[in-house]
Amino acid sequence: MKIGVYSPNWIGDAVLALPFIEYLKSQNPNAKICMLCKEWVTDVYQNHPAIDELISIEKKYMESFLGSIKTGYLLRSKKFDLFYTLTDSFRSALILRISGSLKRIGYKSQMRSILLTNSIKLPKKMIHRSEKYIKMINENIFFSQNPKLYVSDDEKEWGLKEIKKMQLKQPVALFPFSVANARTIPNIVLKKWIQNSNKNYIVFGSKDDNLKGEELVSLFNNLSIKSICGKYSLRQSIILISLCNYAIAADSGLGHIAVALGVPTISFFGIGIP
Repeated sequence: MKIGVYSPNWIGDAVLALPFIEYLKSQNPNAKICMLCKEWVTDVYQNHPAIDELISIEKKYMESFLGSIKTGYLLRSKKFDLFYTLTDSFRSALILRISGSLKRIGYKSQMRSILLTNSIKLPKKMIHRSEKYIKMINENIFFSQNPKLYVSDDEKEWGLKEIKKMQLKQPVALFPFSVANARTIPNIVLKKWIQNSNKNYIVFGSKDDNLKGEELVSLFNNLSIKSICGKYSLRQSIILISLCNYAIAADSGLGHIAVALGVPTISFFGIGIP
C-alpha cells in the first residue's frame, strides 16, 4: 500500500505532524509513506525512519490555482491508495482529488467535502494540534508521543565544526523572534534575562530577522553572543540547534524544533498579552 500525506505549511505545525507519521506507520508497517510538503518545511522530515519518500513542491507551484492542478497531475504517477491532508485548505483537497488517490481523508472545511472520500467533522472542543492530526486516523485514540527529529552522524560532525569556527562552547540557542510581532520576545526583556550570564549564546532566525538579530547582539558588551539569522538553511539550523546546551524560545517553529530534537527548552507563549 502507498500512503500520501499532505504536510502542514508552517514549520511548527510540520513538527507537530511527526507523531501522526509515527502512528500512521505503526498502523501500516508495510506501507510506503510519502510526504508531500512545501519546500520550506521539507527539512523537518529529512532522515525520518517512518517516511519513505519526500516530495518537495516548489513555491511557484503552490501559489496559484493552475499550479495546484499541475501538482495534482504530477502526483498521479505515485498511484496513492490513501492520501491524508493535514491542512484544512481547499487547495490541498483539490490536489488530493486530482492525484487520483483511491481514498482521500481530511477535515470538513472550506466547502471541500466533495473532493474528499472521507470528510471528517472538526473536533468540537479545542485540542492540541498533534492530537487533531492523529484523530483523522482514529478519532477514539489518544496517542501521546513527543515529536522527534533525526540528525545523522555526518550532520552532527558538520555541526560541531561550525560551532568550533564560531569559537563557542556548549552554546545556548536563542529563538526570540516570531512571524507574529506579538509573539516576539522584546530585546529589552531578553537583555534583562541574560545580561549577566557567563554562557555562550547563538541567536537563530530567518533572513528577515537578520537586522533584529544584529540589533540584539549590539545591546551586549561583555556577553558571548552571536547572531546567525539567515546565514544557514533550515536543515543546517536544525543540526546546530541539536548541539546546543539548551534553548530559550518565543512561540515559534524553532522552539518546536528544539523540543523535537530533545534539547531542553523554555518556551514563552502569550508574549503579546500584558
